[in-house]
Amino acid sequence: MSKLHWSLTDDLHHFDLGKSGAQLEMWNGQEVLKLRGFHTDLVLLLEEIHLESFRLQAEVAAPGPNGFIGLAFGTRDAKNYELVYISPTEDPAVKNIQYDPIMNGSSTWQIYNGPAYQAFAPFPVGQWTKFALEVQPHSVAVYVGDEAATPQLVVSSLQHGRSNSRVGFWGNMPGYIRNFSVDEIAPHPAAETTTDFRKLAADSFVTHWQVSEPFMPNEQEEYRGGWKEAAVEENGCLNVNRLYSAGNKGSAVLAKCTFALEEATDSVISFGFSDRLRMWVNDREVYQGLTKWDPPHSDGRIRPDHEQIPIRWSAGENTILAEITNLEGMFGWGLAVKTGLTNLRLI
Repeated sequence: MSKLHWSLTDDLHHFDLGKSGAQLEMWNGQEVLKLRGFHTDLVLLLEEIHLESFRLQAEVAAPGPNGFIGLAFGTRDAKNYELVYISPTEDPAVKNIQYDPIMNGSSTWQIYNGPAYQAFAPFPVGQWTKFALEVQPHSVAVYVGDEAATPQLVVSSLQHGRSNSRVGFWGNMPGYIRNFSVDEIAPHPAAETTTDFRKLAADSFVTHWQVSEPFMPNEQEEYRGGWKEAAVEENGCLNVNRLYSAGNKGSAVLAKCTFALEEATDSVISFGFSDRLRMWVNDREVYQGLTKWDPPHSDGRIRPDHEQIPIRWSAGENTILAEITNLEGMFGWGLAVKTGLTNLRLI
């Protein structure tokens, strides 16, 4: 089995530093690579790693309580790659391991939240900590700490699909990294998982939407562009980041769903979103609201029970129309809706 190692001091010519701002500096009496980039600025290994299964590992350190350091793999390009990052804490209540696939240049941690995508591991401030990912074609296991014999987090379905050969690392706010390595490991055969739309529908999620192209809401009274069909993610969320770049702050998309009911009925519709939402049911506006990254008041994560509204549905055809506006320009952009109905027929 093959093994590759880079100290990240005298071998940086093997990497494309891009816009990361990474540079060598002295820290605790040692010359090490400091990551000072922001958001999705990736440092990418120039060489392709042609391995089906491998362990991606580094030693990382955070000089202060704020910062995020990640390992990247399955890179399609600088704006689309798999990412797992950690942040410093020793508080088990803080889920500081985050699976955060970058899509069209945006982080998606607001979409991928909860125990399937987040976990805790001690990462003390100011101490070198071993951080490793065991990457299989469709999954990744996360190990943090020298004594981590079992993974703190296993993500069973990679959102960019089958992993490929480009790897790198990432930092948001100051952090340090050294001894980056790739080791071939034994494969663990596992079938690729697919979204269980039947189960989501049984939980009353809207599973399929018609989505507009992005537009600026203040620049036109009525949308006249095209539509595309989009299925929700495995957690029931419509992930607009998968469809479009969120780089243009203030842009919005419309998402609509039409379904039929045999008779009029009442239910409570529940939903979560990011960043700003207007919602109409059968042409009647039922909600306007805002939720985004605003600590400590809000983490902006999309949870389907964030809001609840009672709705009277008509016999026959019903329509949900949502205008979802991107305000952050870099984080999750999406919507999850549960109708409270299990007997509807999508049209």
